[in-house]
Amino acid sequence: MGNKTYNYSDYLDCSHNIIPEEEFTRYSGMSEKTIRRFVKSFKVKTDEHPGCVFEIADILYAENNQLNRQIAGFSNENYRENYFEGNNLTANEKIWEVIRLYFTNQELYRGI
Repeated sequence: MGNKTYNYSDYLDCSHNIIPEEEFTRYSGMSEKTIRRFVKSFKVKTDEHPGCVFEIADILYAENNQLNRQIAGFSNENYRENYFEGNNLTANEKIWEVIRLYFTNQELYRGI
């Protein structure tokens, strides 16, 4: 479909909405750079995988703004409670899982 720049309306059209408009360009650019580290032939600013760009941008934004931090427990004098979440993936692990969903092993460097 040709080259194009992802814009905030594309982001909203794909049902994403956690990144404020003034921060979108920065995080979508960081997302594209992250993808290019793993994908051999990722063409920047194409219509191939905008969902991947947006999902990774959301992960990066959440990590930088601590949106994914959850209470792990608390203590008060002699009383203590711990909470354990089943999905304690780091931002890098989440990014890798998103990349694996959108790209085949052949598209990734060394099929990793």
